[in-house]
Amino acid sequence: MEYERLEVEQPVYGGVNVLRVGDTVVDTGHVAPVSRDAVRAELDGGRLAGVERVLLTHPHIDHVGGSQTIGRLADLPHVVPAGATPVVHGFGDYLRRARGEMSRLLAGFDLADDHWDAYFPLGSYHEERIGIDRTLEDGDTVTLGGEELSVLHTPGHAEHHVALWHEGSETLFSGDLVSENDHFQYGPLYGDVRAYRNSLERVRDLEPARLVPMHGPEMPDAGARIEASLSNVDRTADRLHTAAVDRGECWARDLAREVLGASGTDAPFMTLITYEYLRYLEREGRLKFDVSEEGIRVFAN
Repeated sequence: MEYERLEVEQPVYGGVNVLRVGDTVVDTGHVAPVSRDAVRAELDGGRLAGVERVLLTHPHIDHVGGSQTIGRLADLPHVVPAGATPVVHGFGDYLRRARGEMSRLLAGFDLADDHWDAYFPLGSYHEERIGIDRTLEDGDTVTLGGEELSVLHTPGHAEHHVALWHEGSETLFSGDLVSENDHFQYGPLYGDVRAYRNSLERVRDLEPARLVPMHGPEMPDAGARIEASLSNVDRTADRLHTAAVDRGECWARDLAREVLGASGTDAPFMTLITYEYLRYLEREGRLKFDVSEEGIRVFAN
């Protein structure tokens, strides 16, 4: 299965991939100038020249950014996961809600608006200009580069998230399901550790030989990376539970530091990951937590 990978920069979190598969762009980078300018340059006679369609693996800001900020991309037919259209067409509202959730969860860090402006800038986006040509349901097929791929609904990092499976080459275009560090990554509003684990189990059963993620290079050791991701879910949940029991009552930010090694500028993001694991553990009946103006307070059962 042939594709071309462009890695463009985004604020704070390093690179993000934009793929070209035949006449289709898979994901379009971040909304920030550093990303959109690079994508625009590739449209102007570069590696994205002549593309005719956009496919989004999920509607996060670092994957739909070019569509929201570059008119030529916004005007192309878009193929998106089922349920993603309200996010794409209500992008400004989505960003406001995302910022609101993160501000609420990170009470105690005293983060100013400019912290959020770097990665989740509010502004004027194309939103309704983006034409949704098709929505992808689990079990659908889609043609990319002359090849037929199966659509897998793979929520976890995002609720409206798809992976694309090419059986002939045993290649999985995995979106953000498998991360560069084999750990669950927080996604605002729609993250879910249990769904993430279920999605990993599903793609493991395919036994892919190649993983093509949307951050970083291809992962040839696909099976090992999926197994590592699954193991990390269980290990992280158990370690957080044990630390909470040992403390009896504590702040999520302290668990993030103790268990996940959070420090310095990464402490807020690691606390958000901790929050998602707390939701997972609470649903399993292993602990309780509460979100207040002081932060996320954890209570062991």
